[in-house]
Amino acid sequence: MGLGQAMRCTVFRSLIVLFLLFPYQYGCAAPDVEPIPLSYFGLHIHRADRGTAWPNVPFGSWRLWDAYVTWADLQPEPDKWEFSRLDRYVVLAQSNNVELILPLANTPRWAAARPNEASGYALGNASEAKNIEDWRRYIKVVANRYKGQIRIYEIWNEPNIRHHYSGSIDKLVELTCEASRILKLIDPLNRVVSPGVSAGSKDHVLYLDKFLAAGGAACVDVVGHHFYVPNAGPEVMVPLIRQVRAVMLKNSVQNKPLWNTETGWWIANGDGTADHPMVTRGGWKKLSLDSESLNYVERALLLARAEGIERFFWYAWDNPYGLGMIESNSGMPKPMVDKWRRTVDLLVGASQLKCSQNDTVWRCTFLAQNGIGHQISWTAE
Repeated sequence: MGLGQAMRCTVFRSLIVLFLLFPYQYGCAAPDVEPIPLSYFGLHIHRADRGTAWPNVPFGSWRLWDAYVTWADLQPEPDKWEFSRLDRYVVLAQSNNVELILPLANTPRWAAARPNEASGYALGNASEAKNIEDWRRYIKVVANRYKGQIRIYEIWNEPNIRHHYSGSIDKLVELTCEASRILKLIDPLNRVVSPGVSAGSKDHVLYLDKFLAAGGAACVDVVGHHFYVPNAGPEVMVPLIRQVRAVMLKNSVQNKPLWNTETGWWIANGDGTADHPMVTRGGWKKLSLDSESLNYVERALLLARAEGIERFFWYAWDNPYGLGMIESNSGMPKPMVDKWRRTVDLLVGASQLKCSQNDTVWRCTFLAQNGIGHQISWTAE
């Protein structure tokens, strides 16, 4: 999301209105008959090599955003490469049987087409490369170094938000297709995830449509999206997911996986850490440490999977700005950590997941790995 250093201004009243226009009673997508894999449950960890203990919860995927391994971090100067941190991440992931997804983004200032342009991070980071050869070299070096160790690459982060990407859609398609071509040449098993368009902007569905129609559809293996609903409950993700699926159908990529590559909520701190203005002024709803945050974990994971989301990356484990699952100062787990653990333990290997709505009452049913049927019901606020 890049909540790392920039404030997101998001208003979702229109989305809530849209949600209420849906029929009074409806079911989510067809039941998930395939067992839910551990890879469905993804996390963001910002400082895994700088003080954050490895999460003591089950998860199968780790997206390296706001983990200080973007292009600007890896190649700070034309002939200088810094791989030590990413090397450590690779070792951590391998030793814990977690699959990495590496976003390729954030142009270093020396390579930027607009080096003095402000971004959510450093000057020039939101710009595309001035010389496409610099981009190609970056892709080649990274893909060769981590061949067989990192096989999932995402092209850019939230390009529909200007402080993350300030170039054109056509240029983004060029970056995506060039990266895909190089990645596949180096290792045909590499997979490319589309730029993670963010629902934090009202144009997110249109932006994805334009990207796919401009040629992006042919260059990605997975459609990634950020289904943020920061001042509403997880139920509001459902119509957003369906809008994205409609765009995928329109652009003939309906059979490609859809991943929720980033979503989170503002969770209250319990250790005295002050609330960060990024969330206090950004239209975010503050969830309590106990009932609200616990319920959101379960509801979000259930509803997204019932809508066919193949992977769900929660933002974030150790975020210091209000979205952390652990306390910013002490590193102690918030109550939602135990809820995550219990939810994952229950859902891994589960099948026949189906969710339905009747007015404000939601119900999800599924068959757990041990063959026992479960029903989870709640009333949406």
